Amino acid sequence: MRKRSYEFLQELLTTPSPSGREGPGQKVWCDYVRQYADEVRTDAYGNAVAVLNPDGDPKIMVDGHADEIGLMVTHIDDKGFIYFQRIGGVDPALVSAKRVNVHNRNGVVRGVTGTTPVHLQEKKQDRKVPKMHEIFIDIGAPDGDAARKKVDIGDAVTFVDDFEMLNDNVGVARGFDNRAGTWAAAEVLRLVKSGKSKPKCAVYACSSIQEEVGLIGASMQVFNLSPHAAVVVDVTPATDTPGIDAKQHGECKMGEGPMLSIGRENHPVLVERLRKLARRKRIKLQTSAFSLTGGTDALAIFKAQGGVPSAVLSIPNRYTHSTIEMVDLRDMERAASLVAGLLTDVKKGERFAVEV
Repeated sequence: MRKRSYEFLQELLTTPSPSGREGPGQKVWCDYVRQYADEVRTDAYGNAVAVLNPDGDPKIMVDGHADEIGLMVTHIDDKGFIYFQRIGGVDPALVSAKRVNVHNRNGVVRGVTGTTPVHLQEKKQDRKVPKMHEIFIDIGAPDGDAARKKVDIGDAVTFVDDFEMLNDNVGVARGFDNRAGTWAAAEVLRLVKSGKSKPKCAVYACSSIQEEVGLIGASMQVFNLSPHAAVVVDVTPATDTPGIDAKQHGECKMGEGPMLSIGRENHPVLVERLRKLARRKRIKLQTSAFSLTGGTDALAIFKAQGGVPSAVLSIPNRYTHSTIEMVDLRDMERAASLVAGLLTDVKKGERFAVEV
């Protein structure tokens, strides 16, 4: 990966961005993409868009979502222990015995999610996973008054897990979902900007908010931009680890290229265009049926405005929605190259429509 692109990814991944609190991460994204865009703008809730060749036709949206999963403070008891609810799809089984950052109005308060020592647990064969409201954060406060001076109801909480490369290609981080997508949108912009010829289309690279809590930012973006087509870059669970049945969930291998979804929100003409382009450019590409267990911003985009031709290009991600998500950075680069190739290939005034 290009050195500056890698540094940008590292900054994105280490900047906390829980749903509804994406501001710091959006600033990182906007500061980076300004060098490649004709215009960068944000809306009232913090959605960001970088525009290249605004007078081009068609208008094509390249979307990634900026937010990560996390927690939000709901109660502080008189002993100083802090309780919370989830922000997005947090697995309660992965929450206990973690270091966390509570983001208050003045900065960060470090704490841990408490757990009962194994010596003191009841000896049962089938120990149950605690429910979310049974887990607590301990910031070392002597009592509730001391805790409330540092933490407020509604403060967001993120897990303390940093970005790290395991080898030359594979990295682990807390929030590849979906800084992988916002990085790709920015990289697409850079590749198209630095290309030999000016694109015929208008490029709208988007970093959208609050996907994890309802595809909210993408709904705002598509209303604001009125695109003619959209490519959404997100992550998808890799199925190449023990305990996952490919017969049930399909085959998705880390390092074998991005995953192109087929069916439902994925427009057949746009999908076939991307498949042919990948073959022509010799870009590794995997395909899958649309997901029955999750969705991306494309679910909000494709049914807006009477129908926006859309496609989902996903980065294989091991251990999705955990604090140790794993991605092969080459898959991210391949996704960006494929989308940039599409934007360069689009003809002036072109539209995507199913022939009937």
